[in-house]
Amino acid sequence: MFGTRAEWRALCDADDMHVKRHDIAVRFANDRSHTVRVQDLTDAYLVTAVVTHPEALAQVSELARKAWLRNRHSSLVGFRVDEDGYLLAQAWTPKDGLTANAFQAVVRAVAREADRYEFQLTGTDDY
Repeated sequence: MFGTRAEWRALCDADDMHVKRHDIAVRFANDRSHTVRVQDLTDAYLVTAVVTHPEALAQVSELARKAWLRNRHSSLVGFRVDEDGYLLAQAWTPKDGLTANAFQAVVRAVAREADRYEFQLTGTDDY
C-alpha cells in the first residue's frame, strides 16, 4: 500500500468513532468522549484536540512547564497552547501508505491523552 493515499474520513470506520465535517468524536469505554479535528496538510494529517479553554488555563500555574514535562515523556502526542490560548493535544501522521488501523491509533491516542489531561486539569468532559 506504500505510495497510496487514503482520504481520512474513509479511515474512520470504527464503532468508537463518529465523523462530522472536520471532526471525529471518539467514545471511550468509561462513557467519556473526546472530539479531535483533522487538518489535511500536503503530505500528512495533523490531528488535534482541545484539552481545555483559556479561562481554565489561567487558574493552572506553570502550564508551559507541565506541558513540556508531558511532551518529554510522550513519543506520539504533544501538547501546546494555541494563539487563542487553548491547550491542545496533537500528533501528525504521513499520508503515504497510511492504513485505517494506523490512522485510528493516532486519532485514539490524541483523544485519549487530551481527555486524560482535560480530566486532570478540570475534572470535566467538555471536549
